[in-house]
Amino acid sequence: MGFRKGRWGVAIAAVAAATAGVVLLGPGAAVPGSGPKASFALRSHEPQVVVGAYDAPVPLLTPAFKNTGPESASRGVVLRVSVTNAQIDDTAPSHRNCYYSDDYHTAFCEFPDAVAVGAAFETTEPIAERTNTHYHELEAAYTYAVWPLDSPPPHTPDYKAHYHQGTDDALGLKPTTLSAGKRGGELRFRWKALEGPADWSVSAITIRGRIGEEVEVDVPQPQGTPGPGPTRMRIELPPGTSLAKLTQEVRESKPSEVDYCSRDDKDGNIYCTNVNWNVLRVRIDHRVDGGEGRISVPEPFNGDTDPANNSVPIKVEITGTA
Repeated sequence: MGFRKGRWGVAIAAVAAATAGVVLLGPGAAVPGSGPKASFALRSHEPQVVVGAYDAPVPLLTPAFKNTGPESASRGVVLRVSVTNAQIDDTAPSHRNCYYSDDYHTAFCEFPDAVAVGAAFETTEPIAERTNTHYHELEAAYTYAVWPLDSPPPHTPDYKAHYHQGTDDALGLKPTTLSAGKRGGELRFRWKALEGPADWSVSAITIRGRIGEEVEVDVPQPQGTPGPGPTRMRIELPPGTSLAKLTQEVRESKPSEVDYCSRDDKDGNIYCTNVNWNVLRVRIDHRVDGGEGRISVPEPFNGDTDPANNSVPIKVEITGTA
């Protein structure tokens, strides 16, 4: 999936918010102008708290629905499940009747058996979320919706063309009883370890050296309350300086737990991403009086009470000419 685990525990990738299921109708249960169709009440899920370490298991979602419409869904139904501030577990079985987005934020599952009026079903297995490793979130959520297989809502993506199909045993349905409410089709959860006033902060640094010289400066790890802190920082170099080229000899001069800040080829920004010890190596090209750079946390803590301290200056102190 392209994500790496940091030793600091849970981190979560930010994702686009999905449309939540509603109380009486899964989105698009009836296409306007097409006449009465099956419509669905969705299970009401109580919010949950994840207790334990940052990588503690998170809640499992078991979607459930009931056909409350005037007609049966004679050709079966589609279940769409999305997860916000997290992703569906890509290590769990991938069911052959489900189609998964590449980022594992959304899945569409098809169930071809008819669903009669008044019938209620739940999935035979829960759907698992997994944690991601980019930045912390205080809260995450599953949302889901159900509609007749032959009546997709407007703007439904062509998941068969653009999503990848699972290869394991098909996900099934089994009869159930249903408790539906105002939060039907949604399961919210939060991490107890991340409760309390949230504040991430970074420390200012000063680059000292002579014009024409390549110098190194340690970049302090940012602080996080509650911990752990962020896993990466973004660097904007002061005017008159440039990122020094790193030779193999320079890289090998540091122990393995130390890493140099480097430029990201995708967005062009400079980041410090080592969870232990970061070093910024720059060349002082010329003097720019009053020029400052910035060091910042690019993904602030969700609910940060003092976002102003997420960004501080990088100053330059020139001591002469090389």
